[in-house]
Amino acid sequence: MLDTRTEIMGIAQRYLQKVRPSGAENVMALCPFHEDTSASFAMNILNGVYFCHACHAKGNLFTFLRGLGVSRTLIDLQYKELLEEARKAIPALPDPTNPGVFSLEPLDESVLGFFDGYTLTSLLEKGFAESTIRHFDVGYDKWHSRITYPIRDIKGQLVAINGRAVYPGMRPRYKIYDKEYAQWGVAPRTTWDKRKVLYNMHTILPALQLHEQTNAHLVIVEGYKACMWVWQAGIKNVAALMGSYLSWEHRWIIEQFSGRVYLFLDNNDAGNNGTFEAGAALRSYGSTIRPYVIEYPSRLAEDVDAQPDNLTAEEVQTQFLNAVPFATWLTKRLGT
Repeated sequence: MLDTRTEIMGIAQRYLQKVRPSGAENVMALCPFHEDTSASFAMNILNGVYFCHACHAKGNLFTFLRGLGVSRTLIDLQYKELLEEARKAIPALPDPTNPGVFSLEPLDESVLGFFDGYTLTSLLEKGFAESTIRHFDVGYDKWHSRITYPIRDIKGQLVAINGRAVYPGMRPRYKIYDKEYAQWGVAPRTTWDKRKVLYNMHTILPALQLHEQTNAHLVIVEGYKACMWVWQAGIKNVAALMGSYLSWEHRWIIEQFSGRVYLFLDNNDAGNNGTFEAGAALRSYGSTIRPYVIEYPSRLAEDVDAQPDNLTAEEVQTQFLNAVPFATWLTKRLGT
């Protein structure tokens, strides 16, 4: 039987510096994701969940290996069984109303290998760094000319792949893969429910739970690029709805921690309506969730096509720091 503790400790000692025990289940080390001098990086050696107390990098064993540049092919060949056992060791969140967020059937990780090895020029030209693209495991589907975004549940299991059209006029613009898998010898996939998943949430909730962060914040955006852009701007606790609608399953996931939830949806009617509905729903939970709204800077205030990735990194930080309580935003919208 695979000894998860020994295997993950071996990975920690291979890839980290100044590793030392911290309690029965954790190690501390120098963070590999920033210039660390005080051993700010914590990793759980039972499940691989990590969190840096300095730069706030966080995730699971898979995102750790990918963040250090280990290829998906090597991960699949060498660590597939370990990753499966590590995910099983992540404790389930309380499930009093059974929203089904743990019931999604995972995909085989090896399918992501089809999208490796391509330079994503369009994202680089828009200002995305290679490290950001690698962190989010973005790939390219040459058969269908689509940028691919792996979608994971809150335990980090791959549950879907979304392809975004590269060329103008391609329809649909975004497509969850299903029948495409048959072309690669993989069974077609038909079960998918985006209401049960928040994009990038698998890098946030486990760390919040295992490392007992308090007064946490969470930024909610609509799409993949917006999520990547806000993350690249230095705000790591960011997740995407994959639309403008906050489902009750999303609310259940968000309710697992106490703190501020910042709504940063697109600056169009759908985004504004989504902000109104999400803010009202989150506010109903009382003092544990405090909804705020990140507003667009004056130069984009009237631009109905504005999205978070239209802001500079400095603007993202500034607007985040100047976010207003949902009640204030609502009063301004209503003009009262």
